[in-house]
Amino acid sequence: MLIPILKTISLRARIIITYSIILGTGGLLTSYVGSRITTSTILNQASSKVHHDMNTAKMVYEQQLFKIKQSVNLALFGRKIEAQISPDEKNTLIEHLEKIRLQNDLDFLTLVAPDGHTIVRTPNQRLTGDNVSWLPLVQIALKGETAATTEVLSKEALQLENPELVEQAHIKIIPTEQAMPSTKTEETSGMVLLGAAPVEFNAGRIGALYGGTLMNNNFKIVDRVWDIVYEGEKFDSQDIGTVTIFFNDLRISTNVKTEAGTRAVGTRVSNAVAEAVLKQGQRWVDEAFVVNDWYISEYEPIRNYNGDIIGILYVGQLRKAYTSIRDKVVLTFLGIASIGFFIIVAISYLITRTITKPLGEIVKATESITKGDLDHEVRVSWKDEIGKLALSFNIMVASLKKMRSELEEWANTLEQKVKERTEELVAMQKKVVQAQRLASVGKLAAGIAHEINNPLGGILVFSSLVLEDMPDDDPNRENIQEVINQTMRCRDIVKGLLQFSRQEQGKTDYVKVNDVLNITLSLIEKQALFHNIEVIREFDSDLPSILGDDSQLQQVFMNIILNAVQAMDEVGKLIIRTHHDSKHDMVNVEIEDTGCGIPPDLIDRIFDPFFTTKEVGKGTGLGLAIAYGIVTKHNGRMSVKSTVKKGTTFTIKIPAADNANNDKKQSGELIEAL
Repeated sequence: MLIPILKTISLRARIIITYSIILGTGGLLTSYVGSRITTSTILNQASSKVHHDMNTAKMVYEQQLFKIKQSVNLALFGRKIEAQISPDEKNTLIEHLEKIRLQNDLDFLTLVAPDGHTIVRTPNQRLTGDNVSWLPLVQIALKGETAATTEVLSKEALQLENPELVEQAHIKIIPTEQAMPSTKTEETSGMVLLGAAPVEFNAGRIGALYGGTLMNNNFKIVDRVWDIVYEGEKFDSQDIGTVTIFFNDLRISTNVKTEAGTRAVGTRVSNAVAEAVLKQGQRWVDEAFVVNDWYISEYEPIRNYNGDIIGILYVGQLRKAYTSIRDKVVLTFLGIASIGFFIIVAISYLITRTITKPLGEIVKATESITKGDLDHEVRVSWKDEIGKLALSFNIMVASLKKMRSELEEWANTLEQKVKERTEELVAMQKKVVQAQRLASVGKLAAGIAHEINNPLGGILVFSSLVLEDMPDDDPNRENIQEVINQTMRCRDIVKGLLQFSRQEQGKTDYVKVNDVLNITLSLIEKQALFHNIEVIREFDSDLPSILGDDSQLQQVFMNIILNAVQAMDEVGKLIIRTHHDSKHDMVNVEIEDTGCGIPPDLIDRIFDPFFTTKEVGKGTGLGLAIAYGIVTKHNGRMSVKSTVKKGTTFTIKIPAADNANNDKKQSGELIEAL
């Protein structure tokens, strides 16, 4: 459906629409994936924080149990109780236990005789004599052990221990969204943190002392956890963190607030949490609806001494506090992506204009040419493919115009064309004569250089003798030294010129290129300038021999290697490779460095005599020219590839010895050249 529509619109609109679709699809996909990753990361961090908070809540809860356990254990530690207690002793005991109860913030503290009947209660001092051996912790204490746990006490049991606890335990059940259906309207029993310890009576009998704190409407633990973990942190005037203690599925102690701003005591846990925690005994870690909002929550069961689940410990953090962060991140990302999208579309609009406008001009020019107007030319102001197309178009038009003109002139002035061709031949002959003249000048320059060498040697010798006889503090000593330096530089230039023009007949023998390279490296790689150069040899072990002069080849390799080291400023990698090009039967040598490279505008001149990129006084410009001449005399080829700031690679290709033997003509030329 889309492709037929695109075929009917302009190229410019087609490019913009297609690019916008691709960019928009990619942006939406990236935004979606980024949103998912951001959400997952933020919620995972929130879950980890909630788990840490749960560990803190459990620690506070267990610390409270431990405190109660220590309180009952130390209350009568080291004291023996008489089986028959006098009224005075009983009053003293009551005062002592009441003091212990108040100091340790216990709701009740009760002394039990070895037969399980109560002897002393605080604060309810009047009701004693009932049997409390039905309590599991009392049974444990009567056996001589100390223990603490969470237990459920009925309204009647609370009435016996402390009548005030009956009112505190009473909670009216509030209908709660997503809670399990129930017909119960109030709760009168209480969940108590209970501790019991053995007490020694006379005749070696063991009684018990137990005490506890009612959790119904007791907010000390949840507030303590909230202070430690959340430190009053809020989001939109709403507490971020919440802590709750449940009796079964009923909130009996919490800092979760209702819409009215009161503690949500009497509300119930959601059905899903009750099913997992209360019935299956599992830990719940997930998002949960708490009273009137969603929280990232963790629930853990609270068990009594017998292992029965009697309640739940809960911590949670407000989900929207984290989702708001996610939303801000995602919206920011989408905003930036949208701005980028529109900017790119605008840029695309401008770019396509630069593409379609010259194409339109070419179309107009084509229409003019079809009408016979060969004088029409497209203005070329671009250097890209379209510019090349326009240039080629102009060249084509010019060629057509020229061909038409030539045909007309050929028909009318054949004699003039012959004259022009004759003049071209004469010009070519002049070039040949000029080339021969340049060769003669080269030989003359070599002779003159040879003649200059002798006076230069004399200048160098006599200058050196003058310098030796001159005192160290002579002010002219520096000038004489400069004369010597410049004379030696002239000598090196003349020497290179002579070597470049010399036609010596060298020895011809079978040469192993790998051996020549190894010998060359052994001569120079111990020098100081190689200390920070990593030399890597990648030699072909099956490399065939070549016909040539090993000393001249050694000069070639040494010259290129030293140039490479200088180009690397004596720090870098030098890689030397050899391999056999079996297709052309050539021995190839590659010398690669990681140096500064050669600019493209200079690379065609590096083999010219006296051309150098080195500083004045550090090179004559003959080294590569001489090396090129030696390789050429060996019937070989030498080339170079270079990238500025990355390095340079010199490639030398010389025919293998078998190839040289088979080609007698090439071999004869090589011997004659050497």
